[in-house]
Amino acid sequence: KSQISNLKFLVSMRRHAVGLIAVLLLSGAVALWVWPPGERGWPGLEAALWRVGAVMAVLWLAYPDLRRWPGWLLAAAPAALVIVAIKPRRFVYLIPLLLAIAVLQKFRKPKSKR
Repeated sequence: KSQISNLKFLVSMRRHAVGLIAVLLLSGAVALWVWPPGERGWPGLEAALWRVGAVMAVLWLAYPDLRRWPGWLLAAAPAALVIVAIKPRRFVYLIPLLLAIAVLQKFRKPKSKR
């Protein structure tokens, strides 16, 4: 029983860590926005902090649901990232493709065990 409670504690701590990272990144972005340094390159850092902080905040909100991802999506996500990194314009075609796969998975018949 203690192992189960330890696992729940670790999962909740991971979610708290993601939330804390989001708060720190967004706080850094606000600080750069309010007190902009006079040197070059800081607007790029500020934009990165805003974007990554927002993504981390969304991950924090979705954390319980992310643990229940289907297996095909875990395999397709890295492949999709590689495709987008190589040819960014293919992103437009990738989203409908992944959505179609998700819908078709709902109608797939389960394999019978022999």
